[in-house]
Amino acid sequence: MPLLEARDLTMRFGGLVAVDHVSLAIEPLTVTALIGPNGAGKTTFFKMLSGELQPTSGEVYFKGERITHLGVARVAQRGIAKSFQITQIFPKLSVAENVLVPALAATRGSFRLDAFVPLAGARGAHAIADRVLEQVGLLERRDLRASSLSYGEKRRLELALALATEPEVLLLDEPTAGMSPAERSAMVELLQRLRERLTVVIVEHDMDVVFGLADRIVVLQDGHQIADGPPAEIRGHPRVQEAYLGGVA
Repeated sequence: MPLLEARDLTMRFGGLVAVDHVSLAIEPLTVTALIGPNGAGKTTFFKMLSGELQPTSGEVYFKGERITHLGVARVAQRGIAKSFQITQIFPKLSVAENVLVPALAATRGSFRLDAFVPLAGARGAHAIADRVLEQVGLLERRDLRASSLSYGEKRRLELALALATEPEVLLLDEPTAGMSPAERSAMVELLQRLRERLTVVIVEHDMDVVFGLADRIVVLQDGHQIADGPPAEIRGHPRVQEAYLGGVA
């Protein structure tokens, strides 16, 4: 049984069909990359997987359970976390405090009236935060204000926010966007380590990153799925090369 599955997902915005009957079955502990030209429907499809958008038709399943209409919060509680293209952190909080917010949610569940009591008494959350910050290479910067981090460090902090919910599936929207070559290389190395224990789905424009990470590549064009296979197969696929006006190789 696939860990995460989309069945005939379709999304219409008025007369525009952004995604047209796209199906995808994702196996555990794999990296799946979703690629395609601008306007292909990648972001819309991603938002349907994460519960941000409700599809016009079609279903999403996680571990065989239908999660199509649960919404973002309940999808996240099931074990699917998303990191966004635009950095979304709490700039006035410290690095550790940023990660404590989702860590508390993971250990305590939904919102409670005592959510703003001193964090020092939160059992388990600090351990999760420190473990996650070590994973992303930010443990030594835990006491710094998040706004003082470099761009690449902020992207890693955002990844830490997702990891602090202790997900089984990690959805990453343009994880290396805007990074310098050194920052991009560090992020790829981090994702290579994470793939040993997490199922990862990425939307990414950098083809070096895609072909270096992915076990499987799914290609969208104009809302349609035009190719699906291992990197070697996709690299030479004539419709993919046509879609990219000269090829992705």
